[in-house]
Amino acid sequence: MKTVFLMRHAKSSWDDPSLDDHERPLNPRGFRQAPQMAERLNAWLCQPQAIVSSTAQRAKDTAVLVAQTLADKPPIVLDRKLYSEQRAMIAHAIQALDADHDTVMIIGHNPALNDYLHDLGMTKDNLPTSGVAVIHYPVKHWIETSECDAQLCFLDWPKRLQI
Repeated sequence: MKTVFLMRHAKSSWDDPSLDDHERPLNPRGFRQAPQMAERLNAWLCQPQAIVSSTAQRAKDTAVLVAQTLADKPPIVLDRKLYSEQRAMIAHAIQALDADHDTVMIIGHNPALNDYLHDLGMTKDNLPTSGVAVIHYPVKHWIETSECDAQLCFLDWPKRLQI
């Protein structure tokens, strides 16, 4: 069994319109919510063994905050291909994961994440910033994930538990 925690980067800042999209940092809410979501994930017995993140600044910032907060402090690997709007890039990133890992977190962007998750049966319209989806793949090797019936088993986002 392989498990992926798909996470949308935390809320980014639009304060500097001169910045290239790839260079946008997190805003204060993003800096608060990313570690809050990681704290929730600390309750999972199955922790990510690594984090694979888009190279966009907001995704890298999210990855660092999450890695610092998770109990197992997983290493971060950057993958420029995850800076994409294409759901296929999510699938390719999953298939290319390190064979030594059974559980990995991928931090990326919408609409790629939404499209990938809708293919797996997510009924929520949109995975919010800092949102996490947990997916189980009944396979031994990551390359097999494209040919199996993956199970979307959990969704969480910052405002889900607010009343």
